[in-house]
Amino acid sequence: MSDILLDGIALPEDLLWIDEFTAWKVGQAIKPSLTGARIVHESALQAGRPITLETQQGSNDYVGCVTLDVLRALQASEEVPGNTFALVMPAHNSGTRTFTVAWRRSDGAAIDARPIKHITPQFDGDYYAVTLRLMTV
Repeated sequence: MSDILLDGIALPEDLLWIDEFTAWKVGQAIKPSLTGARIVHESALQAGRPITLETQQGSNDYVGCVTLDVLRALQASEEVPGNTFALVMPAHNSGTRTFTVAWRRSDGAAIDARPIKHITPQFDGDYYAVTLRLMTV
């Protein structure tokens, strides 16, 4: 397997795509009518698939952590409004999958990060658990 590449930034290959198998292709809007009946509109979605990459934690073990210098590079990418870029991920059996993505801010912060072990001062090699919220465009 190979690293995940996000906007040219190498990420650990074992970040978990937590919503990979969540249905997303049909959008739905529900409104009440003047009489109180529900009006349901559904349509096929062309883009907007959520891609949430997350460090996994079990007791004292972490899988898919990033270093502080990688976290800073991700933050620099996130600070550019309207920024779209390539996400290259390992495929399930072999090869890679490529998506054009943007940061997703509608479900909270686009990047959540917390230190694995808080020590002051912080150095570029210190590890962080992250949640990266993206969507296809």
